[in-house]
Amino acid sequence: MQELIRQEQIINDIVTQIGRHKIQNASKVKFKVGRLTNITEKVLLDLFIKAVGPKNLQPEMAIEIEWMPAKLKCNHCQNLVESAYVCPACQSEDLKVISGEEFFIENVYY
Repeated sequence: MQELIRQEQIINDIVTQIGRHKIQNASKVKFKVGRLTNITEKVLLDLFIKAVGPKNLQPEMAIEIEWMPAKLKCNHCQNLVESAYVCPACQSEDLKVISGEEFFIENVYY
């Protein structure tokens, strides 16, 4: 159930961002997607098609994804950590997400 809710949120995000760009005439759409979002390339493509509607897509339109790494900061020792749930320096589990949760259209090419 939570996965369906998350997919609906992603579709709504795409629809909102499409409203800011004239996507129907685009040759390429570039997304920035954080590694912590758990969005795969296939899921993004499927949800993009669902959000835009297959009739509104140009046959030659390309999707590009720039994957943003997960970066966390230890609140105990201030160490920067990538993709870990425990700080390797002090073993603290008190980590703050700095990046990796991004999800947006960065650019539309015409």
